Amino acid sequence: MSNRRFTATALAATALLALGPATTAHAHGDTIRLGPIQVTAGHPTTLAVWDNDGDPVDEKIAGTLSATSADGTTAGPWRLVPVPGAKPGTLTTKEALPAGRWTITAETAFPALGRVQGQAEVTTASLSSPTPAPARTEQPSASRDTGSDSGSGSDSGSTTTVIAISAAAVAAGLAGFWLLRRRARRT
Repeated sequence: MSNRRFTATALAATALLALGPATTAHAHGDTIRLGPIQVTAGHPTTLAVWDNDGDPVDEKIAGTLSATSADGTTAGPWRLVPVPGAKPGTLTTKEALPAGRWTITAETAFPALGRVQGQAEVTTASLSSPTPAPARTEQPSASRDTGSDSGSGSDSGSTTTVIAISAAAVAAGLAGFWLLRRRARRT
């Protein structure tokens, strides 16, 4: 009887090993995509989304923003903070840039690395307007080439892998059960 228990336990352990370690159902990946940089009333803003699936980063983000003007003046690094009432992942700074043409770099360190660099012009009119209007911005220059568009099949590929591994584990368990029953009938 102990031989049957050993065999059953070994088959169960093999099936669990075939499943592998548990993974989160909605893994976002390991990098953040920032951008584009816009400026409203002197405050630079950017949107942080997960590079793998394009979902907004809705957890606490640690990052900084710095800027260099055309004449070499620097500003920052300033801490990135969430914009109250805005879409999750929308970040800005408490500090405002003065009028001028700026090259702005935003970087995150937690929960993942992210970086964007872009240029924006802050006008005196945008700084003094009672209702902040977005300043003219240019598209950010890519700091890295991801080589893929966001949301492209990465979730479906990992789901397919999990299903295939689960099916293999169930098949191995059923085969082991069938072998045990066959052996039991012979003895």
